[in-house]
Amino acid sequence: MARRRLVSEGPVTYTTFQVARFLGVTPPTVVNWITGGLLAAYRTPGGHRRIPRDELVAFAKARSFPLPDGLAEPVRPPSAVISRRVLVVDDEPDFCNLVRSYLLLRGGWEVEIALSGFTAGLTIARFKPDVVLMDILMPDMDGFEVLKMMRGDAEMRDVPVVACTAWRDPQVEQRVKREAFRDCVQKPVKLDHLAAVLEAALGAMPVGAG
Repeated sequence: MARRRLVSEGPVTYTTFQVARFLGVTPPTVVNWITGGLLAAYRTPGGHRRIPRDELVAFAKARSFPLPDGLAEPVRPPSAVISRRVLVVDDEPDFCNLVRSYLLLRGGWEVEIALSGFTAGLTIARFKPDVVLMDILMPDMDGFEVLKMMRGDAEMRDVPVVACTAWRDPQVEQRVKREAFRDCVQKPVKLDHLAAVLEAALGAMPVGAG
């Protein structure tokens, strides 16, 4: 059973990459909007652009861009949201950060990232996730190896694991079905669908419901 805890407040700004994924455009397009004065943004001390959430929502609504579920909704106060822990294991930092930002904004999730299969084992033991989103093909230790490690540990064996892959290899797909993954999502993922799959993997009502 998933542990219940209060979630911390999610982020309120986004990178150009995240905005591009939300709106279905390329990052250079987002940069052009910013430099053209169409989308408000600021630069961090390191020179990176950040787009405030409210500016993104207003921009998207004014131009009829569809937004993922939860993005256009007011962020609920931390005390009103029950969270579950998800670990995102993937060697693509941009993908991990996109998923983390979306789930935190959606509400009801605590999110940690592991950028390799080896790091995943250490993070699972420390973070104790309620569900894991696992990339299948990683260079050092692939998702199948991490899953085998988890199933051999009494404290980790019952944690549901959702596979995630961009590969369309029939052999990989058949192996995913044979292994003890709770489900599988294909990249590029639709964030709304991903959240629904993670919620279903927990076998409970959607986080933040009721």
